Amino acid sequence: MNLLNPLALAFALLAVPIILLYLLRLQRREQSISSTLLWRQVTLDREANTLWQKLRKNLLLFMQLLTLLFFVFALIRPYVNVPSTISGRVAVLIDASASMRATDVAPSRFEQARARASELIDQLGATDQMILILVDGAPRALSSLTSDKVALSEALAQAQPSLSAANWSAAIALAAATSANAADANTVVISDGANADDLKLIQGRARFVPIGSSGDNVAFANLTLRRSLRGLSAFMRISNLGAAEERILVSLKADGSLVDARTFSVPAGASTEFTINGLNPNSGALEARIDQAVNNRLAADDVAYAVNKTNATRKALLLTNGNRFLEQALSTLPGLRVTRAVSVPVDAPAYDLYVLDRLSMTLPARANVLIIGASPVFSTSGAFSDTQYVRTEAHPVTEQVDWRGVNVQLAQRVNAPSWLRPMVESQGGPLLYAGENNVDNNRQRMVLIPFELRRSDLPLQIAFPILVANSVDWLAPAQGINAPASVRPGDVVPLPENATVIQPDGTQVTTDRRGFNQTLQPGVYRFQTDQESGALNGAFAVNFLNPSESAIRPAGELAIGTQDSANAAVTRGMSQREFWNWLAALALLLLIAEWWVYQRGVPALRRR
Repeated sequence: MNLLNPLALAFALLAVPIILLYLLRLQRREQSISSTLLWRQVTLDREANTLWQKLRKNLLLFMQLLTLLFFVFALIRPYVNVPSTISGRVAVLIDASASMRATDVAPSRFEQARARASELIDQLGATDQMILILVDGAPRALSSLTSDKVALSEALAQAQPSLSAANWSAAIALAAATSANAADANTVVISDGANADDLKLIQGRARFVPIGSSGDNVAFANLTLRRSLRGLSAFMRISNLGAAEERILVSLKADGSLVDARTFSVPAGASTEFTINGLNPNSGALEARIDQAVNNRLAADDVAYAVNKTNATRKALLLTNGNRFLEQALSTLPGLRVTRAVSVPVDAPAYDLYVLDRLSMTLPARANVLIIGASPVFSTSGAFSDTQYVRTEAHPVTEQVDWRGVNVQLAQRVNAPSWLRPMVESQGGPLLYAGENNVDNNRQRMVLIPFELRRSDLPLQIAFPILVANSVDWLAPAQGINAPASVRPGDVVPLPENATVIQPDGTQVTTDRRGFNQTLQPGVYRFQTDQESGALNGAFAVNFLNPSESAIRPAGELAIGTQDSANAAVTRGMSQREFWNWLAALALLLLIAEWWVYQRGVPALRRR
């Protein structure tokens, strides 16, 4: 057995005053009595009364000295050397991604990971060093490379899981930088192994500590709002990532009031989609929540939020010789005031959106425009008729647009600039373009359909009103600024400087020139850009909708590192196993027992 703090043995000298208290004789008070016949023993004691007395056996004295002994041994911190699974410079990578919030192990995967990291701290030897690295979207060191177990434990206690995915490549690079390619470098990864393909990049000795036991989870995959003639519609997609069919209860609230609740089953490993129609078009924000599910181990993806960005009135100029389908699609959009003309009126006010249908004319600089049919804005290089659908790019304009059933007779091959990217591809060429031209901080957005609507059945497809609504929302946001309807936790929202943002918990934050980046809390954020009016003129939602993190099935054992297990076993070191906490606990128990004996024990034992 070895000692970490031998100087604490000096506290053993406290035994001297304790013993002296039992050697000192008590000074008794003199009292006159009528006879000493019955007080013979007292008389003898008085005659022999001196300053000191013979030390006698005393249970209280024994318990007090034993208590002091345990306290002294706790202070000198005795330890024994035991074989350790870690040695040298150890980098502990603790997974703090959203999947570590799962509760398939009690109390959660992250708390289990914290306990495993604490065990590794206890195993540190006298010459070993450790650094703790928290791995989420932005990995960071919780401590420096140190052998101070107290500092490591305090840093570990402050760690919390996030709502982002783990950036393992950055965490591995950070761990490699701290070890400086030392020969005794070790890496320990504590994780559920979900989405951890980059762990194969770890070099040298490494060990994987698996966390988690089940992959059962039900999650929101999507929540979007659509406007129609019947009002507002909410489209939802819910995924069952478990191995068994799940029956769930889903509720929908609009501005805090319950508007719908329904129960249905989701097959194992599949998704269920449904739409709730007839919602109030003046609703500001919607909240959908999975209220009941038997096998649901992650709560972060049980709720989704959406904002209705139709509060501001937008002005659109439709330049056409007549197109009933286009006019009807635009007229059904709430918050959009459409003016029809065949040319841009002289001295006309500025419009939020220009729609150019089979006409060519000069538009104001940096105008946001939807172009349909041939137009001289860009040159063309012929036409093509091989318009069989190939693929659709992910973009706000193409969201929920199913182009697979659309037939086009003839389309123009447009020589578009690099900023105008194809969104829908056919075998002959692009059938839809969208892009943003940003020059000198002056933005211009454009959506281009390179064929005439009458040469296709697009106006007869359900995709047409959705495409028009998406294009209008993207070209001329209802909030008057280019703020997205939904972002993920941690994303930056491009709000103007000095805007006031009210977070879901009610706190207010003022933005700077970099926008708003305090989006860690899911929910609805409302903002005010007009400081004079004081009115809230916009909102956006922060949603944890991350299918990869919702797939919480643990990976089990993973082979990581470049050194085989046999060599790793040979290089195992020794760690210090301390037991001062047990000694301190025994001392406390003895102190309580000594008090009880003094208060309730044999009266003779209470004399000093």
